[in-house]
Amino acid sequence: MEYEPMIQSVLDEIDKRITDNIGADELARMANYSTYHFRRVFIELTGTPFNIYVTRRKLEYALYGLSQGKRIIDVAMDYGFETHAGFTKAFKKVYGYPPSLYRLHVTASPPVKPSVYNKKLRYGGINMQVAIKELNPFSTIGYASRHRIPGIKSIANLPGFYDTAKKDYAAELSTLFHTHNKYKHCEVILCLDVDEEYNCFTYMIGVGVAKNDFSAPQRPGTYRHEIQGGLYAVFTTPLAGDDKQLAAMQDTWKYILEDWLPGSDYEYDDTRLDYEYHDERAHSDWRDDGKCCTDICIPIRKRK
Repeated sequence: MEYEPMIQSVLDEIDKRITDNIGADELARMANYSTYHFRRVFIELTGTPFNIYVTRRKLEYALYGLSQGKRIIDVAMDYGFETHAGFTKAFKKVYGYPPSLYRLHVTASPPVKPSVYNKKLRYGGINMQVAIKELNPFSTIGYASRHRIPGIKSIANLPGFYDTAKKDYAAELSTLFHTHNKYKHCEVILCLDVDEEYNCFTYMIGVGVAKNDFSAPQRPGTYRHEIQGGLYAVFTTPLAGDDKQLAAMQDTWKYILEDWLPGSDYEYDDTRLDYEYHDERAHSDWRDDGKCCTDICIPIRKRK
Protein backbone atom coordinates (compact mmCIF):
# COMPACT_ATOMS: atom_id res chain seq x y z
CA MET A 1 0.00 0.00 0.00
CA GLU A 2 1.11 3.56 -0.63
CA TYR A 3 0.90 4.47 3.06
CA GLU A 4 3.08 1.63 4.40
CA PRO A 5 6.48 3.40 4.05
CA MET A 6 5.05 6.46 5.80
CA ILE A 7 3.62 4.47 8.72
CA GLN A 8 6.85 2.49 8.99
CA SER A 9 8.80 5.73 9.32
CA VAL A 10 6.33 6.82 12.03
CA LEU A 11 6.85 3.57 13.96
CA ASP A 12 10.60 4.08 13.75
CA GLU A 13 10.26 7.68 14.94
CA ILE A 14 8.14 6.60 17.92
CA ASP A 15 10.84 4.12 18.96
CA LYS A 16 13.56 6.72 18.43
CA ARG A 17 11.74 9.15 20.74
CA ILE A 18 10.11 6.63 23.05
CA THR A 19 10.95 8.64 26.19
CA ASP A 20 9.41 11.83 24.75
CA ASN A 21 5.83 13.07 24.81
CA ILE A 22 4.89 12.04 21.26
CA GLY A 23 1.80 13.59 19.68
CA ALA A 24 -0.21 12.67 16.60
CA ASP A 25 -0.30 16.29 15.38
CA GLU A 26 3.47 16.51 15.14
CA LEU A 27 3.90 13.17 13.36
CA ALA A 28 1.05 14.00 10.99
CA ARG A 29 2.83 17.21 9.99
CA MET A 30 6.05 15.24 9.49
CA ALA A 31 4.17 12.96 7.09
CA ASN A 32 2.41 15.91 5.37
CA TYR A 33 -1.08 14.69 6.28
CA SER A 34 -3.90 16.13 8.33
CA THR A 35 -4.17 14.71 11.85
CA TYR A 36 -7.53 13.16 11.02
CA HIS A 37 -6.19 11.39 7.90
CA PHE A 38 -3.02 10.34 9.71
CA ARG A 39 -4.96 8.75 12.57
CA ARG A 40 -7.26 6.90 10.15
CA VAL A 41 -4.34 5.49 8.15
CA PHE A 42 -2.42 4.58 11.29
CA ILE A 43 -5.22 2.46 12.76
CA GLU A 44 -5.91 0.90 9.36
CA LEU A 45 -2.34 -0.38 9.02
CA THR A 46 -1.49 -1.20 12.63
CA GLY A 47 -4.89 -2.20 13.98
CA THR A 48 -4.41 0.10 16.96
CA PRO A 49 -5.36 3.76 17.58
CA PHE A 50 -2.29 6.01 17.66
CA ASN A 51 -2.46 7.03 21.34
CA ILE A 52 -3.00 3.44 22.49
CA TYR A 53 -0.10 2.23 20.34
CA VAL A 54 2.27 4.81 21.85
CA THR A 55 1.24 3.93 25.41
CA ARG A 56 1.64 0.20 24.81
CA ARG A 57 4.99 0.71 23.09
CA LYS A 58 6.23 2.71 26.07
CA LEU A 59 5.06 -0.13 28.33
CA GLU A 60 6.95 -2.68 26.20
CA TYR A 61 10.11 -0.69 26.82
CA ALA A 62 9.15 -0.41 30.48
CA LEU A 63 8.99 -4.22 30.72
CA TYR A 64 12.65 -4.38 29.78
CA GLY A 65 13.58 -1.72 32.33
CA LEU A 66 11.64 -3.52 35.06
CA SER A 67 13.32 -6.85 34.27
CA GLN A 68 16.72 -5.20 34.74
CA GLY A 69 15.86 -4.37 38.35
CA LYS A 70 15.14 -0.65 37.93
CA ARG A 71 12.78 0.92 40.46
CA ILE A 72 9.19 1.17 39.27
CA ILE A 73 9.02 4.93 39.85
CA ASP A 74 12.22 5.42 37.82
CA VAL A 75 10.83 3.39 34.93
CA ALA A 76 7.59 5.36 35.09
CA MET A 77 9.47 8.68 34.89
CA ASP A 78 11.68 7.38 32.04
CA TYR A 79 8.69 6.83 29.79
CA GLY A 80 6.66 9.92 30.58
CA PHE A 81 4.24 8.67 33.23
CA GLU A 82 3.87 11.46 35.77
CA THR A 83 3.18 9.30 38.84
CA HIS A 84 3.78 5.80 40.14
CA ALA A 85 0.01 5.33 40.40
CA GLY A 86 -0.59 6.46 36.80
CA PHE A 87 2.04 4.08 35.49
CA THR A 88 0.70 1.16 37.54
CA LYS A 89 -2.87 1.83 36.38
CA ALA A 90 -1.83 1.90 32.70
CA PHE A 91 0.32 -1.21 33.19
CA LYS A 92 -2.44 -3.21 34.89
CA LYS A 93 -4.98 -2.17 32.25
CA VAL A 94 -2.80 -3.62 29.46
CA TYR A 95 -1.19 -6.61 31.18
CA GLY A 96 -3.64 -7.53 33.93
CA TYR A 97 -1.15 -7.52 36.81
CA PRO A 98 1.04 -5.02 38.73
CA PRO A 99 4.52 -4.14 37.37
CA SER A 100 6.22 -5.50 40.50
CA LEU A 101 5.23 -9.05 39.47
CA TYR A 102 7.06 -8.83 36.15
CA ARG A 103 10.04 -7.23 37.83
CA LEU A 104 10.44 -10.22 40.13
CA HIS A 105 9.92 -13.08 37.73
CA VAL A 106 11.06 -12.26 34.20
CA THR A 107 14.29 -11.26 32.51
CA ALA A 108 13.34 -9.58 29.24
CA SER A 109 15.13 -8.55 26.07
CA PRO A 110 14.83 -5.07 24.52
CA PRO A 111 11.71 -4.68 22.32
CA VAL A 112 12.17 -5.83 18.73
CA LYS A 113 11.94 -3.33 15.88
CA PRO A 114 8.28 -2.75 14.95
CA SER A 115 7.06 -3.33 11.41
CA VAL A 116 3.76 -2.79 9.63
CA TYR A 117 4.33 -6.21 8.08
CA ASN A 118 4.64 -8.06 11.41
CA LYS A 119 1.79 -9.60 13.35
CA LYS A 120 2.24 -10.69 16.96
CA LEU A 121 2.55 -14.47 17.06
CA ARG A 122 0.93 -16.36 19.90
CA TYR A 123 3.32 -18.12 22.24
CA GLY A 124 4.03 -21.61 20.98
CA GLY A 125 7.47 -22.57 22.22
CA ILE A 126 6.38 -25.04 24.91
CA ASN A 127 3.43 -27.31 25.57
CA MET A 128 1.68 -25.30 28.26
CA GLN A 129 -0.96 -26.68 30.60
CA VAL A 130 -3.23 -24.31 32.49
CA ALA A 131 -6.28 -25.00 34.65
CA ILE A 132 -8.67 -22.56 36.34
CA LYS A 133 -9.30 -23.95 39.82
CA GLU A 134 -10.83 -23.10 43.18
CA LEU A 135 -8.03 -24.03 45.58
CA ASN A 136 -8.42 -24.67 49.29
CA PRO A 137 -6.42 -22.65 51.84
CA PHE A 138 -3.45 -24.27 53.56
CA SER A 139 -0.35 -23.24 55.48
CA THR A 140 3.36 -23.40 54.79
CA ILE A 141 6.15 -23.50 57.35
CA GLY A 142 9.69 -22.82 56.25
CA TYR A 143 12.65 -20.50 56.03
CA ALA A 144 12.75 -16.92 54.78
CA SER A 145 15.56 -14.65 53.66
CA ARG A 146 15.58 -10.98 52.67
CA HIS A 147 17.10 -9.85 49.35
CA ARG A 148 17.77 -6.67 47.40
CA ILE A 149 16.93 -6.89 43.68
CA PRO A 150 19.74 -4.96 41.98
CA GLY A 151 22.38 -6.43 44.26
CA ILE A 152 21.82 -10.01 43.08
CA LYS A 153 21.03 -10.18 39.38
CA SER A 154 19.60 -13.68 39.55
CA ILE A 155 16.85 -12.46 41.87
CA ALA A 156 15.15 -10.90 38.86
CA ASN A 157 14.80 -14.47 37.65
CA LEU A 158 13.44 -16.25 40.70
CA PRO A 159 13.13 -19.78 39.27
CA GLY A 160 16.93 -19.92 39.29
CA PHE A 161 16.94 -19.16 43.01
CA TYR A 162 15.00 -22.31 43.97
CA ASP A 163 17.88 -24.79 43.69
CA THR A 164 20.16 -22.56 45.75
CA ALA A 165 17.59 -22.10 48.51
CA LYS A 166 16.69 -25.78 48.53
CA LYS A 167 20.34 -26.79 48.94
CA ASP A 168 20.85 -24.22 51.70
CA TYR A 169 17.89 -25.60 53.67
CA ALA A 170 17.93 -29.25 52.55
CA ALA A 171 18.44 -30.75 56.01
CA GLU A 172 16.00 -28.34 57.64
CA LEU A 173 13.30 -29.03 55.03
CA SER A 174 13.72 -32.78 55.50
CA THR A 175 13.17 -32.32 59.23
CA LEU A 176 10.07 -30.22 58.57
CA PHE A 177 8.65 -32.91 56.27
CA HIS A 178 8.96 -35.46 59.08
CA THR A 179 7.68 -33.07 61.73
CA HIS A 180 4.62 -31.89 59.79
CA ASN A 181 3.53 -35.11 58.09
CA LYS A 182 -0.25 -34.77 58.25
CA TYR A 183 -0.42 -32.86 54.95
CA LYS A 184 0.44 -34.10 51.47
CA HIS A 185 4.08 -33.84 50.42
CA CYS A 186 4.88 -30.46 48.86
CA GLU A 187 7.28 -27.55 48.94
CA VAL A 188 6.04 -24.00 48.45
CA ILE A 189 7.92 -20.95 47.18
CA LEU A 190 6.63 -17.46 48.06
CA CYS A 191 7.78 -13.88 47.57
CA LEU A 192 6.62 -11.72 50.47
CA ASP A 193 6.79 -8.11 51.61
CA VAL A 194 7.95 -6.57 48.34
CA ASP A 195 9.33 -3.10 49.08
CA GLU A 196 9.32 -1.14 45.81
CA GLU A 197 11.11 1.87 47.28
CA TYR A 198 14.13 -0.04 48.55
CA ASN A 199 14.04 -2.89 45.97
CA CYS A 200 13.73 -5.57 48.65
CA PHE A 201 11.62 -8.68 49.07
CA THR A 202 11.47 -11.80 51.23
CA TYR A 203 11.99 -15.21 49.63
CA MET A 204 10.38 -18.10 51.51
CA ILE A 205 10.70 -21.84 50.93
CA GLY A 206 8.58 -24.11 53.07
CA VAL A 207 6.59 -27.33 53.33
CA GLY A 208 2.83 -27.68 53.13
CA VAL A 209 0.92 -27.93 56.41
CA ALA A 210 -2.80 -28.39 57.05
CA LYS A 211 -4.28 -24.95 57.74
CA ASN A 212 -5.46 -25.82 61.23
CA ASP A 213 -2.58 -28.11 62.17
CA PHE A 214 -0.76 -26.66 65.17
CA SER A 215 -0.06 -30.05 66.80
CA ALA A 216 3.67 -30.00 66.00
CA PRO A 217 5.74 -27.23 67.62
CA GLN A 218 7.23 -24.71 65.22
CA ARG A 219 11.01 -25.06 64.98
CA PRO A 220 13.27 -22.08 65.85
CA GLY A 221 14.02 -19.87 62.88
CA THR A 222 10.99 -20.97 60.85
CA TYR A 223 8.08 -18.88 59.64
CA ARG A 224 4.46 -19.83 59.09
CA HIS A 225 2.42 -18.29 56.30
CA GLU A 226 -1.23 -18.88 55.47
CA ILE A 227 -1.94 -19.52 51.79
CA GLN A 228 -5.36 -18.14 50.92
CA GLY A 229 -7.80 -20.23 48.93
CA GLY A 230 -9.87 -18.98 46.02
CA LEU A 231 -9.71 -18.84 42.24
CA TYR A 232 -6.29 -19.56 40.71
CA ALA A 233 -4.85 -20.15 37.26
CA VAL A 234 -2.56 -23.13 37.74
CA PHE A 235 0.19 -23.51 35.15
CA THR A 236 2.09 -26.80 34.98
CA THR A 237 5.58 -26.49 33.53
CA PRO A 238 6.49 -28.90 30.71
CA LEU A 239 8.11 -32.17 31.76
CA ALA A 240 11.87 -31.70 31.67
CA GLY A 241 15.06 -33.21 33.05
CA ASP A 242 16.83 -31.51 35.92
CA ASP A 243 19.12 -29.67 33.51
CA LYS A 244 16.14 -28.20 31.62
CA GLN A 245 13.78 -27.51 34.52
CA LEU A 246 15.10 -24.02 35.17
CA ALA A 247 14.51 -23.03 31.54
CA ALA A 248 11.01 -24.54 31.68
CA MET A 249 10.19 -22.48 34.79
CA GLN A 250 11.52 -19.29 33.21
CA ASP A 251 9.58 -19.91 29.99
CA THR A 252 6.40 -20.57 31.93
CA TRP A 253 6.65 -17.32 33.92
CA LYS A 254 7.38 -15.41 30.71
CA TYR A 255 4.35 -16.98 29.03
CA ILE A 256 2.08 -16.17 31.99
CA LEU A 257 3.07 -12.51 32.20
CA GLU A 258 3.64 -11.65 28.53
CA ASP A 259 0.91 -13.73 26.85
CA TRP A 260 -1.68 -15.45 29.00
CA LEU A 261 -2.69 -12.77 31.51
CA PRO A 262 -2.71 -9.87 28.98
CA GLY A 263 -4.87 -11.91 26.59
CA SER A 264 -7.20 -13.59 29.08
CA ASP A 265 -10.50 -12.60 30.67
CA TYR A 266 -8.76 -12.54 34.06
CA GLU A 267 -6.47 -10.22 35.95
CA TYR A 268 -4.06 -10.81 38.80
CA ASP A 269 -5.79 -10.60 42.19
CA ASP A 270 -3.27 -8.60 44.21
CA THR A 271 -5.12 -9.21 47.48
CA ARG A 272 -3.54 -12.69 47.45
CA LEU A 273 -0.09 -14.09 46.62
CA ASP A 274 1.12 -16.25 43.77
CA TYR A 275 3.25 -19.26 44.67
CA GLU A 276 5.20 -22.15 43.18
CA TYR A 277 4.00 -25.59 44.23
CA HIS A 278 6.52 -28.46 44.14
CA ASP A 279 5.01 -31.89 44.91
CA GLU A 280 6.13 -35.44 44.07
CA ARG A 281 6.12 -34.54 40.35
CA ALA A 282 9.04 -32.15 41.01
CA HIS A 283 11.35 -35.04 41.97
CA SER A 284 12.96 -36.43 38.82
CA ASP A 285 14.49 -39.35 40.76
CA TRP A 286 10.99 -40.49 41.74
CA ARG A 287 9.93 -40.90 38.10
CA ASP A 288 10.82 -43.63 35.60
CA ASP A 289 11.56 -41.11 32.84
CA GLY A 290 13.79 -38.91 35.00
CA LYS A 291 11.75 -35.78 34.28
CA CYS A 292 9.88 -33.37 36.54
CA CYS A 293 7.39 -30.50 36.53
CA THR A 294 6.07 -27.81 38.86
CA ASP A 295 2.84 -25.86 39.30
CA ILE A 296 2.80 -22.05 39.29
CA CYS A 297 -0.38 -20.81 40.99
CA ILE A 298 -1.59 -17.33 40.03
CA PRO A 299 -4.47 -15.74 42.02
CA ILE A 300 -6.99 -14.35 39.55
CA ARG A 301 -10.34 -12.61 39.26
CA LYS A 302 -12.49 -11.70 36.31
CA ARG A 303 -11.50 -8.47 34.57
CA LYS A 304 -13.86 -5.62 35.21
